[in-house]
Amino acid sequence: MQFAEQLAARRPALLAAVPYAALPGIAPETVFEQLVRPRLQEFTRQAGHFRWVEGVGEEQVVFLYRHLPWDTTFFGRAMARLQAVVFGPAVRLPGLTAAIRQFSRHLAATGQQHCYCEVAAPDALLLTALGRAGWATVETRLHYYHTLQPLPATRYPVRRATAEDAEAVRRVAAINRNPADRFHTDPFFSPEQGDAFLGEYAAATVRGYADVVLVPQHGPLDSFLAIGYLAADARLLGCPLGRVVLTAVGAQNQGWHRPLLAETLWHLHQRGSRYALLTTQAANRAVIHNCEVLGFRLGGLTHIVSWQAR
Repeated sequence: MQFAEQLAARRPALLAAVPYAALPGIAPETVFEQLVRPRLQEFTRQAGHFRWVEGVGEEQVVFLYRHLPWDTTFFGRAMARLQAVVFGPAVRLPGLTAAIRQFSRHLAATGQQHCYCEVAAPDALLLTALGRAGWATVETRLHYYHTLQPLPATRYPVRRATAEDAEAVRRVAAINRNPADRFHTDPFFSPEQGDAFLGEYAAATVRGYADVVLVPQHGPLDSFLAIGYLAADARLLGCPLGRVVLTAVGAQNQGWHRPLLAETLWHLHQRGSRYALLTTQAANRAVIHNCEVLGFRLGGLTHIVSWQAR
């Protein structure tokens, strides 16, 4: 079976892992043809992106994975992300499990220490095979979207963070641990490493990794919300977008997650976006509650599974 045929066979599962496929007004076929299919077909054209194939009888299972240089540098251990597993309908659970075990050996042989993959909840065959092959589920994610109509009636005083706020934002993210995120549920990381990594990530959002970071206009800076405009994806889909990249709230700004999220909706609306996207953990009841109050809708559910070298 040719790779294009394998992609077609895996289309429902691959689409279910892409939040855009749930957006009203954007056809799933558009998401697949504009984003999913071309990116997987051209995957290895980018540096640090690899394709590894394992035979299963007369069939093949294709593993597309990439190195994570930023993570590798920070943690001092080689880390990767499994972007997709592509196979035809004739592949069954025993063969897929064996193929994943061989891929895991390949990762170890090439010096990788850790690899993770995001898999849609409906992709039961792949999830079961990963589990049988020794990969662990470390996070369950809910993917929400908002159509920016209606907008919250109450407005809140916020401002854009500046470079001078980077260290304060780092502190907020590092101190206010989210015990449900993958950096704190995966035993590969110590809690302190997870804190430090998310602190560095948060500081990077202020320095340009995110498009804008909102903080309270008055009082102590003990909360933030970083926003990304998803420019490349928005261009391909012909639809202005925005998403919550990262957020954290400290005790001095208790209750500020909902105001920051409400102002995010206003900000995206004012810049012409059609949708706002937000991902959180199924265990994060406070964020889920705020999403429901502000009119977000659930678009999908995925699981994060990880492997680590023995």
